Amino acid sequence: CTHALCSQDVVQPARCGGAGGTTPNGAGNDSILPASCSPAAEMLKNFYHTKRVGNYLIGRKLGEGSFAKVREGLHALTGEKVAVKVIDKRKAKKDSYVTKNLRREGHIQQMIRHPNITQLLDILETDNSYYLVMELCPGGNLMNRIYDKKRLEERETQKYIRQLVLAVEHLHRAGVVHRDLKIENLLLDEQDNIKLIDFGLSNCAGILGYSDPFSTQCGSPAYAAPELLARKKYGPKVDVWSIGVNMYAMLTGNLPFTVEPFSLRALHQKMVDKEMNPLPPSLSSAAICLLKKLLEPDPNKRPNIHQVMADSWLQLANKNTGAPYLNRIHIEEINHTVLLHMTEKMTYKHSEVLSAVLTNRACHTLAVYFLLNKKMKRLSKEYRVRASLLTLEMQFQEKKKGEKQKSEFYQTQWRKHVDKLTIPPKQTPIYLAVAKGPSKEKKHRTGEGPSQADWADL
Repeated sequence: CTHALCSQDVVQPARCGGAGGTTPNGAGNDSILPASCSPAAEMLKNFYHTKRVGNYLIGRKLGEGSFAKVREGLHALTGEKVAVKVIDKRKAKKDSYVTKNLRREGHIQQMIRHPNITQLLDILETDNSYYLVMELCPGGNLMNRIYDKKRLEERETQKYIRQLVLAVEHLHRAGVVHRDLKIENLLLDEQDNIKLIDFGLSNCAGILGYSDPFSTQCGSPAYAAPELLARKKYGPKVDVWSIGVNMYAMLTGNLPFTVEPFSLRALHQKMVDKEMNPLPPSLSSAAICLLKKLLEPDPNKRPNIHQVMADSWLQLANKNTGAPYLNRIHIEEINHTVLLHMTEKMTYKHSEVLSAVLTNRACHTLAVYFLLNKKMKRLSKEYRVRASLLTLEMQFQEKKKGEKQKSEFYQTQWRKHVDKLTIPPKQTPIYLAVAKGPSKEKKHRTGEGPSQADWADL
């Protein structure tokens, strides 16, 4: 990389799950995919970045947490943008919990595959940093949407909460509790759909062998369930409470429980006493009813995620939402054009690509497949849109041409009709033309009226 500010981190091949080491060659000139699927050198040159890690250029900062920063990245082989979560291992060492569970987020995300959860693509590790490469959500953070609009309309909130509920139900069915559901962790993709991120505090005790007994206080206090704040043992219903806080935030632009000055004890008491901040009077009774169910302080009375899905406000009771979303892609869903391109033009082994994709194993092979597949779909859609616009333009031009020809035809016919008309010369009216002699003039001068013979002539 020749960027003036660019340095290159040395990836440790044995510790990055297939992300490091040798990389197959890029696409040749006789690429199976369209030429536009190959990254242009100009694109790589113009992408601002400060370092290169493996096959990724690491660019501007998108977000920041206590131990990690999320940066925009560019995959050098496909030219597609990604999001890269960079965890500072030196800072993480100061917190024993983070150090102990540093790799848990990557493990959990490889277990999960859902349209409303960000897809983990690759994992890399250096001496000082741990990198999680994920799909980029160009729609940005939902928090910014709420800031811009002050609050969301009920119909828009309904869409987002519905998608969040589906994502959480998928996690709970896999034995995963997120524990940090908040507006900042909800991103929007190019189709304006929710994408859940940040599994750093997620727990799946008993599945991956972690010893956390579901009693650790974690997450943002404003979104945390009362039992979590009270340091009591808790279960998946803490996510249900957080969904309620998110729903309230979308509908009002505020949080349901606030105290001044801030105090965890006072905040917890407000939650227990159900002293919720006011709601807009325009909300439907169904929305208010669901909100109160979600923000029930007693976990025994609070509905579980499957009971939430049955609520009428979410309108999830149809055949399309009944079938669970599979965590593993089926072999029939494989894009064989991308598979052929990777095996024949990028020298990947057929079995290697299938293994990575079918097991959802985060590695460079999965990243290449996912990014090429996404790029191909986007370009196909753009092509269809351009073709549709071109068709409409041609139809408009044809219509315009037809109207012009029709107008010219009528004008020609009118001229022909006019040319055939014969306009007689100007003539004096008969009643003025008769009796022009002196006798008539004399009669008029003497005041005598016309004789009977004159009237007969007229």
